[in-house]
Amino acid sequence: MVIAVSDSREEEIRRIINQVAEICLSKEFVELKNELERIYFKNGIENALLTAFQDALYSILVQQEGVRSGRAHI
Repeated sequence: MVIAVSDSREEEIRRIINQVAEICLSKEFVELKNELERIYFKNGIENALLTAFQDALYSILVQQEGVRSGRAHI
């Protein structure tokens, strides 16, 4: 049986979308994003809202990947 490459790619995209959605709806993400927004606004960071969102998402993704791979993050 041949599995189409697009099927596995689509499954991976769906997995990533689900992971990001779960993160963005989590209390941890919202609290971190809000804290970063306050810090970034206070310090005059350009595009504070977008930057805070990106940094919070990246931080939690990295944390989750560390947990999955068995590495502890401080």
